[in-house]
Amino acid sequence: MSRTRKKSPGKRTQSPSHDPRQLGLFDATQAGPAPRAVSAKPAAARKPKPAAKPIVERPIVLSPREAAQYLGVSVSTLKNWRAKKSGPRWTHCGARLVAYRPADLEKFLDDKSAKR
Repeated sequence: MSRTRKKSPGKRTQSPSHDPRQLGLFDATQAGPAPRAVSAKPAAARKPKPAAKPIVERPIVLSPREAAQYLGVSVSTLKNWRAKKSGPRWTHCGARLVAYRPADLEKFLDDKSAKR
């Protein structure tokens, strides 16, 4: 036979060892953010931070969806062109990720317009 305990209505009582001056885990603090640590060394004695490394600009690559939108064709058309080894030049970024460079897409468009 299992017994269930009935909950008594009303306020929860605090344990007798609770200190009213001590904040609970979920009580909001009124003090604000913690103060910053102050360095013992004067500003002139601190070592200067090293200069930031120059940002190397990498060529922007487009996903097949973006390239298809750029060329005005469907993604499946680009996939067929890759299988037939025709269409714009593409590259792998990782094991299976296919990417297109905007310069290669421009060259493909220029070549196609020159043939007509």
